Amino acid sequence: MKLDGTISVAAPAADVWALIINPISLSACMPGVQDIRQLDERTFEGTITASVGPIDGNFAFRSEMTSATFPDDLTVVVEGTDSVTKSRLQMEVVAAVAERGPVATDLTYRAEVKVKGRLAILGEMVLRATAGMMIGEVTKCLRSQLEPGAAARVPDAP
Repeated sequence: MKLDGTISVAAPAADVWALIINPISLSACMPGVQDIRQLDERTFEGTITASVGPIDGNFAFRSEMTSATFPDDLTVVVEGTDSVTKSRLQMEVVAAVAERGPVATDLTYRAEVKVKGRLAILGEMVLRATAGMMIGEVTKCLRSQLEPGAAARVPDAP
């Protein structure tokens, strides 16, 4: 499954970049992510709990930043296994930031997600809907952390 999109944030590109390259800070914006541990400068582990259609999963994952060059090359590889269904997840995410003004940034992302096991049986439509919901939550959180006065207003959908 391939996912891509752009998230517009009313913040300087350097601030958006600083948040997305810090997995500890970014994990606060990822629904269901818990127990993030830094293993080395570029490798992190944790767990994520998510409902995919009728199945609840609890994935133990490891992520590695394979590239991080401001502003146009953040590449992260993620692998995980669900403790309930034993389904496996492999994902590569590529992201970049583009400044549209002093306090206007577009965060673009492209993800290639491969799921094997029981969760794959649910099909791409269910997986895509779950991913869309999660991206919406990430967007709201990024805006609330980076945009001045964001807590006082309701963020737009991605």
